Amino acid sequence: MICWRRGGVRLLALAAVVGVLVAPATSTATTTLLGECPPTTYERPFMRWLDVGNYVLMPNGGLESGSAGWRLTGGAGTAGGNESYYVHGTGDSTSLSLPSGSSATTSGLCTTATSPTLRFFARNSGFLLSTLKVEVLYTDLLGKPRALTVGLIVSGSTWQPTLPLVFLANLTSPPLLTDGTTSVAFRFTPQGSLGKWSIDDVYVDPFKSD
Repeated sequence: MICWRRGGVRLLALAAVVGVLVAPATSTATTTLLGECPPTTYERPFMRWLDVGNYVLMPNGGLESGSAGWRLTGGAGTAGGNESYYVHGTGDSTSLSLPSGSSATTSGLCTTATSPTLRFFARNSGFLLSTLKVEVLYTDLLGKPRALTVGLIVSGSTWQPTLPLVFLANLTSPPLLTDGTTSVAFRFTPQGSLGKWSIDDVYVDPFKSD
């Protein structure tokens, strides 16, 4: 368990560092995962929080193209208003609303076996004890879709970056057996009946090149 307090707002990440994988996700969970690895653009969006890592924005990870590339259920949808730090661009104006009972899944991004991490901005204007479950979705070496919980986030009503969340799906593609890359997506699901979550600017540090 890792706790972080900044400006009176606590963000808590519970990393699921386990040696076994949870039950497979539904077969549709990874249908949008990329089969190839296109060029990526590196950014350093978390510099002001003393994180100098190079990150890549997930496809439409800032929601500036509406819901394109996302799978939304249960009332999840885009909303006006960007995360308050505008790390991706000062002209950004959109975020993702996740009410209780909803779920949102990104499209895919290639990662390698060198310790990738996920980081994004979140806030919860509902019940403070509501958590946001974060899962990594991928396909294992046997071709089975899998879902692994990588964190449970707790946040207050103001935008804050999460702690880096380490995910283990990249370890399923050893270079001796594959090309060393794994295509992953992420699913965000509010837990509890009174949460009112928002997320924005979803980044992955896929290659640890810094």
